[in-house]
Formats: sequence, structure tokens, C-alpha cells
Amino acid sequence: MSEQHAWFWLDEGQGYPLVLLHGLGASTFSWRCQREPLGRHFRLLAPDLPGHGRTLVSPGGDFSIRALAAGVARCLQDRGVTQAAVAGNSLGGGLALWLAREHPEMVSHLILLAPAAALRRLPYIFVPLSLPVLGNLTALALGPWILPPALGLIFHNRDLITPEVLEGYAPPYRDRRQRRLLGEVCRQLQLLPLEEVAALLRKISCPTVLIWGVEDRILPLGQGCWMLAHLTQARPYFLPGVGHAPQEEAPDRVNQIIIDFLRGTLKN
Repeated sequence: MSEQHAWFWLDEGQGYPLVLLHGLGASTFSWRCQREPLGRHFRLLAPDLPGHGRTLVSPGGDFSIRALAAGVARCLQDRGVTQAAVAGNSLGGGLALWLAREHPEMVSHLILLAPAAALRRLPYIFVPLSLPVLGNLTALALGPWILPPALGLIFHNRDLITPEVLEGYAPPYRDRRQRRLLGEVCRQLQLLPLEEVAALLRKISCPTVLIWGVEDRILPLGQGCWMLAHLTQARPYFLPGVGHAPQEEAPDRVNQIIIDFLRGTLKN
């Protein structure tokens, strides 16, 4: 069985395919508030990326953004999906952009939620995992104990960090193999020069929305403004009182943006 077939995927709902790509250290759990509302309108396809959630693959593989995009494309093809709208948060947003660059025929629409693309450095919370030697030790030391402080940085409204949310994110952090794989993913992520990112953005021609939390502490809003200057056809939505995971902190608003956007741009 190929590594792509070992990926865990949610595949539910009916209608036009909508792919949901989660962020670094997250999982399909981060899309829990979208499943029922969006599943009434679209076929939702959401993977747990390698080193995340319920996807357990062999260590020592290629976890670069290019390889992850190729894996997503192959998994979609295996499910008979030749074209889809693609939504992504943080790393998932960067992955969505890369998918549009490498497989433009597959991506009909982009929904970018604080995409990790215009970075000069990794966010501080992931730096220890990215280091060659310390990264392995950090990965082994991780556990569910890291979730309250990590989510405290990601969420602007800390009241949303409930016991149920902590438990929803906890399983892979209890698994030593998954923690090691997460460290490998972090160490293989390479930041593109901003000039290359700008060139990539200017080539995006499909309908696009850019959603960003005004209170984002992981990827500040200034990155969104920079991206918008190069992603000139994108519709921007800057959400006040929202942090790095808009789909979790403002789900009703985000769901309506997505529904209205796709309904208004999909061909009959």
C-alpha cells in the first residue's frame, strides 16, 4: 500500500468537491465546525497530513511542500476528483497555493485562511522542532501538555479552548511516532524567497478569497496585506477579534463566506 493510501481522509457530503487542508500541528479536527454546514452544499474532502491526526506513514520520507502537494493530488485522483475548490489554513493555505502552482487544472477556486506563504522565518512555536538535533528531542518531549499554551497563541478568544477542543487535538500528541513525524515535517519545510512567493501569487488566476484574523499572533495581518498586493484578484476578508484559525474562531462567518463565494462563482 502506497504512503498516499495510508493517509486518513474525511470524504463526506454531496455536491462540488471542496478540499480542506489543515495547518501545521493540527488535523481534520480543525474543520469540525465546517463539516455539517458545508457538507450540506459540497462534497468535503479533508486529509490528515503526514505526522498529523490519524495519518501514520513511515519516517524518513519526503515531507516537503512539493511532496505533500503531490500526495494530495494523487489522493484526489484516486477518489475520482479531477477538479475541486481548495481551502487551506496556515500550512494548509501554503499547500493550497502550491497545489494551484503545480496542478492548476485541479484547482478551480482558492480559499486561503491565513496561509503560510509570505514567511521570513518559521513561527517561534515551531522553531525548536525544526532544528536538526534539538528537533528530535523536542518532538519526543511533546505531549498534550503543549496544547493549552499553543492554542493560546493561535486563538484570540481563549474561552474557545475548552476541554473538548483540547481532547480533540490531543491523540497524535500522545503518540511518540506521530510526534517524531511532526518534527520531520517541520525540518523539511523550506521558506521560499518573497520574490518567488510574489511571482507565484501573480500567476494565480482562479477565483480566490483571502481570509485573515486581525488579531493573528502567528502570522500577523501585515503578511495578509502583503499577499493581497500581489494576489490582486482575491477578495479580502479581514475578521476583527479573530486569531490564526478563522474557521474555528468565527465559523459562522467563514462558512457563509465560503458558501457565498462558491455559489457565486461556480458554473451552473
